[in-house]
Amino acid sequence: MSERKIWFITRPERDPKFHRDALLALRDATNGFTIKWSGNRQAHLNYERSLNARGVKRENVSNDGSGGRTWAAMLKTFAYIYTDDNGFLVLTKAGSKILDGEKVPENVTKQILTLQIPNAYFLETGFRPKFESNFRIRPARFLIKLTNQEVLNYYVTKEEITYFVLTANNDNQLATVTDHILKFRNANQITKQHIKQVIAENFDHRERSDKGARDFEIAHGDVAHTFMLISDYTGLVEYIRGEALRVDPAVSKRVTGEIDKYDMRYPFNSRFLISLQRMAENNGLDIDSYKASSFGGIKPASNKRKTANKINELLSDFPDLDNLSHEELKKNLMNEFPAKEAEKHADELKKQSFKSLNNDFVEGYLNELDNLVFEDKTGEVFRAIGFEVEMRPKPLADVETEIEILLKYQGKEMGIIDAKNYRSKFALSAHLSSHMASEYLPNYNGYDGREVSFFGYVTAASWSGEKNLEKISNLVKRAIPDRDIKGIMLSANVLLGFLDYCIDNDIPQADRIELFLKAINNQAYSTIGEFLREVTNLRGVL
Repeated sequence: MSERKIWFITRPERDPKFHRDALLALRDATNGFTIKWSGNRQAHLNYERSLNARGVKRENVSNDGSGGRTWAAMLKTFAYIYTDDNGFLVLTKAGSKILDGEKVPENVTKQILTLQIPNAYFLETGFRPKFESNFRIRPARFLIKLTNQEVLNYYVTKEEITYFVLTANNDNQLATVTDHILKFRNANQITKQHIKQVIAENFDHRERSDKGARDFEIAHGDVAHTFMLISDYTGLVEYIRGEALRVDPAVSKRVTGEIDKYDMRYPFNSRFLISLQRMAENNGLDIDSYKASSFGGIKPASNKRKTANKINELLSDFPDLDNLSHEELKKNLMNEFPAKEAEKHADELKKQSFKSLNNDFVEGYLNELDNLVFEDKTGEVFRAIGFEVEMRPKPLADVETEIEILLKYQGKEMGIIDAKNYRSKFALSAHLSSHMASEYLPNYNGYDGREVSFFGYVTAASWSGEKNLEKISNLVKRAIPDRDIKGIMLSANVLLGFLDYCIDNDIPQADRIELFLKAINNQAYSTIGEFLREVTNLRGVL
């Protein structure tokens, strides 16, 4: 099956004003989200019955629960819920607030305007066909920006949305789509039909022999209608039912201002590279989660887009910008800005409170090909967690081997980390285990007057050899018999996901270190869900 080249959203028509009813029905059907959802046909059927009972859905129940699954998919699309590693549905903060009846219109609007492709639901294994990998777009926001243009007379028709808007795959295509619409409006009927036919042939992913323009319009017109409907809910555009979206020119500046606020507060979210759970949880933050942050209330570091992009580029090696001092910001900005301008930008940045993981860092770190840079960025994640980090320190013994990352904490304690940028799979072999136990750990014990307390491996991709962590602990007792030194192995996604979780939940750095240490028990973690379950089981619910 071909990949999707065109926007998609669950159908048939689902007005956002019924989103809360859908959540209430789901809570009833799953006994407060305590009944497993994945693969549980009975739960899916119960959800359909609950929707019927609330008058949200037509009075019929499918044979296999497909109707319930479709409604749940809609709730996942807007990040009100997600499926955890054990197959249970979990409410996000936004979903929980809406369910409780708190600021429902505001939270629903926020979820509409932060909806993006890709998102956690569209990347689930059960979602087919997948979107093409080049999608990076916020559909509702894109559609509202497009409509709010004088050059288009502040309207876009359903036909134009179906053919030109739904086929856009990136936020930066606004000018291109605008140009296509203008050319279409000015064309004669024969040319218009030809344009529509070409689009139908190039963008329809469905396996059909009939790929005519009319067939395309019928198939995707419902999607256009749904996006028009949800955009109308935000109050920023008006839906002339079945025909067009429009903006009253008198409120155009207000619409621009509201969208600008969203662009500053909610940039494109790259957390799907970390995990679908972290993507859903972060994208599902409620409207008040940014109250503690001044980010979005202050203009960007520069009104000039090129300057702003340059600042983002220079700071892309740091996961948590709040963690950088004024001097650190200035030092990094001075790599390309004069000292006086770097000072100005650093001042402006320190006035802001980001309260969020740096998306540019996420993209760069999880796709890093340079081994040395991967090690440095891994060190930056540990530094943001709260550890005092030394990169590639010289061991006490007169030997050539040196560890990549040394972590200092709690006075006289330290850990050592080996960062492995294997793009396919890292295997913790018997040879590497022996090397850690007989060289790294003994040679660094006593460094800076500290005792080595744990070891770990951070991998760029998957791993094997978890059982050898226990072997290292046993072997190192020969050299350091007075302590039980345990290890941890985790992917870079999990490490970054832990930091992201800590930032989102305002966990202080001292507590972050404590949580990380409690996860060190000669275990390996391939998902952030596994890691957080281990942490929360030991510490209780955070």
